Amino acid sequence: MKKILLALAACAVSAAALAQPMRPPPPGPGMDRHHAMPQHRKHKVWVPAHREGRRYVRGHYVWR
Repeated sequence: MKKILLALAACAVSAAALAQPMRPPPPGPGMDRHHAMPQHRKHKVWVPAHREGRRYVRGHYVWR
């Protein structure tokens, strides 16, 4: 009889723990904060002439 009562009490405790509403995770670094930010649309930006390593690159547009 005691074993049955102990098992029922354990089930009741676990059910009460599962019935609690889950709270959202605290804000911090990671994907959650990244997805909360508004999306940025890429647009063309002029990049002046520069050197990439030893190679000279003329001015051009890039998507950023």
